[in-house]
Amino acid sequence: MTFPLIGPHQDFALWATMIGLAAFGFWCERYRWGRKYSGILLLMTLAMVLSNLRIIPTSAPAYDAAWDLLVPIAIALLLFEANLKRILSEAGPTLIAFIIGSAAVVAGVLIGAFALDLGLQEPELAGVYTGTYIGGALNFAAVAKASGLQDGSLLGAAIAADNVATNLHFLFLILMPGIAWFAARYPTQHMDTATDVEPGSQPVPHSVSALGIPGLLTAFAIAFGLAAAGDEISARMNMPQYSIIVTTALTLLVATMFAKPLRKLSGPGEAGNVLMFIFLAGVGATMDLWQLAAAGPTLFVFASIIIGVHMLITFSAGWFLKLDLAELIIASAVCIGGPSSAAALASAKGWRELLIPGVLAGSFGYAIGSFIGISVVEWLRS
Repeated sequence: MTFPLIGPHQDFALWATMIGLAAFGFWCERYRWGRKYSGILLLMTLAMVLSNLRIIPTSAPAYDAAWDLLVPIAIALLLFEANLKRILSEAGPTLIAFIIGSAAVVAGVLIGAFALDLGLQEPELAGVYTGTYIGGALNFAAVAKASGLQDGSLLGAAIAADNVATNLHFLFLILMPGIAWFAARYPTQHMDTATDVEPGSQPVPHSVSALGIPGLLTAFAIAFGLAAAGDEISARMNMPQYSIIVTTALTLLVATMFAKPLRKLSGPGEAGNVLMFIFLAGVGATMDLWQLAAAGPTLFVFASIIIGVHMLITFSAGWFLKLDLAELIIASAVCIGGPSSAAALASAKGWRELLIPGVLAGSFGYAIGSFIGISVVEWLRS
C-alpha cells in the first residue's frame, strides 16, 4: 500500500476530508463537551491524527488553496456585522474595559516575548497571539497569513496552548463574582440585578433560522469583490503580503457605511465560520505530532503570561476607574475568548443587559485585532 492513503494531488478527496472535518467540528459544538474543548481544537486534532497516521498527506495543493482562497473570504463574511458606528455608540463602559484589556494584551505579549525564547518566528507568534486575544480565530488566521507564518505544527501548537490557557481563564472568570475579595472592591450593580436567562431563549449554536439563498449568494459576491479589491490595492502599494489587511479595512468601511442593507443578507457570519473551519482542518493536517509536543509547553507558558498580565492591568485599571466588576469580567472574556465566551458568561450569570455590549465589543475586537497583531509583528522584527 502506498502512503499516504489519500495522495497530495487527490484534490476532491482532500476537499471532502476537510469539509467532513469541518462538519465534525460544528457537530461537536452542539454539545457542552464540544464547546468546552472547542470544535476548532477537536477538528484540528482529528486532522492531525489522520495525517500522522498517513491517511491524508501533511502537505498538498488543496491546503495551500485553503490559505489563499478561503481565509480572505471568511474574514470578509465574518466582519459584515462590525458596524463601528453602532459599536462606539452602544457598547458603553464594556467597550472602555475592552480597550483597556486589549492594551493589556499587547503589554502581556511584549513581556512574554522578552521573557521567553520563542525561536526564529517569535515576531509572528507574538502577532498571532495579539490578534486572537484581541479578536478571535479570524484575526489569528489573518495575522498568520499576512506575516507568513504557515508552519502547520507551530500554528497547531499555538492553537492548542491557547485553548488550554483560555479555558483556565474562563473558569477563573466564572468564579470571580463569588469571591468576596473582588466583590468588595468593585461596583457590583449588574451582579445585584442579575436575572436568569431562560434555557430555550438562546439559539442553537451555528444555525441559521431562515436561510435566503439570494441573500447568501449576495454576501459571497460582496466578499469576493472585497478580496479582489484588497489584492489589487495591496499590489499597487507594492505590499501584496498585506492584501488580507487591506481586505479587512475595506470590509470594515463597507460594514459601517452599509450596515442596514448588510443586515438583510442571510447567514454571512455562519458562512464565514464554515470556511474558517475548513481552512483550519487543512492547518491541522499539516501538524507534526512531535513538533507539536516540543513547542506546546513553551507556548502555553507564553499564553499564560499574556493572560496574567492582561488580567492584572485590566482589573487594576478597572478598580481605579470604578468600573463594574461584571463589565470587567465580560470585557476580559471578550478579549481572551471572543464574543461567544462573553455571551455564554452573560447568559450563565444572568447579566442580560451586558449581552449586546459584550457582542459589540467582540465585533470591535474582530475589527482591530489584525491591525494590532501586524503592528506587533513589524515592531518585533525591526
